[in-house]
Amino acid sequence: MSALDSEMEAYGYATDLIIVLDIKATDKWNMKSEEMRRFVDGLTALAALECDERGTQIRRMLLAQGPTAVQNLVDALSCREMLLKCKGASALGSICMCPLAAATLMERHSASIVHGLLRMIQTKNRWAQGDACFVLGWIVRWSAPDSTSILLQIAEHVPRVCDALTSTFIAPSSTAPSADNSDDQDRESNLRIYPLVLLLNLSQQVPDIGAFAPAILRALEVVFHEVVAASSMDERSIIAQLAVSVLYTLTHRSSTLCQMVLELKLVPTLAKMTKLPFDSPDIAQQIRVVLDTVVRASR
Repeated sequence: MSALDSEMEAYGYATDLIIVLDIKATDKWNMKSEEMRRFVDGLTALAALECDERGTQIRRMLLAQGPTAVQNLVDALSCREMLLKCKGASALGSICMCPLAAATLMERHSASIVHGLLRMIQTKNRWAQGDACFVLGWIVRWSAPDSTSILLQIAEHVPRVCDALTSTFIAPSSTAPSADNSDDQDRESNLRIYPLVLLLNLSQQVPDIGAFAPAILRALEVVFHEVVAASSMDERSIIAQLAVSVLYTLTHRSSTLCQMVLELKLVPTLAKMTKLPFDSPDIAQQIRVVLDTVVRASR
């Protein structure tokens, strides 16, 4: 396919998305209407877009030519239907995966999006918490230099993010089991990985993370103990890599946090992790660097 043909195909796809996402006010949030069924299908299609050249073109065209459609995406975060909130968040997350698209979206809708996502984190719905963390992780990663106020607004919810993360390790889900157990596994996996990604990006981007770091370190304590204890944990290596990366970032930003690592008695657990068979040898090496940093800071 030539470059022109590829661009025309992307234009056609973006146009179709704009049409199905541009619902009438009378059909908005009426889950029994045909218009809303197509709207939900559009959310699903947008969420599934690849982050390749074609996907980037589609996102750019959607933002440039479908302001009403994009506004409807944002508005979905504040509707009452939880499934629609989650699908809307996934669609917005798809846009935020591409840095230029994320910048454009946040320039126009940052206040509404962040407010809606933070409200989702405060709910008891575990799908909503995971989806919100997914989008916020991308927002923080691509945050502009002048977006400190948004970063701090998100960082204020670190304790709730940490609670959602640790709840997957220390307490059974309050959500009734689904007919397909894989749905439960996916939900819990998302609620481990996406909060860790968000915490990693916050630890790297927030100018002064010190006020929020204690809650993060206490959550990491739970994660590390479970990584050591549960050899059959799903995606164990990914979870370990993310958690260690968060700890690495925090200990390299503040010697005070190194002292807290000692107070939480994380050193023996971290030492055990260096001997575990993870998918990547880099995890053990990064742990050794963290341990060295902690020991040096304590002298």
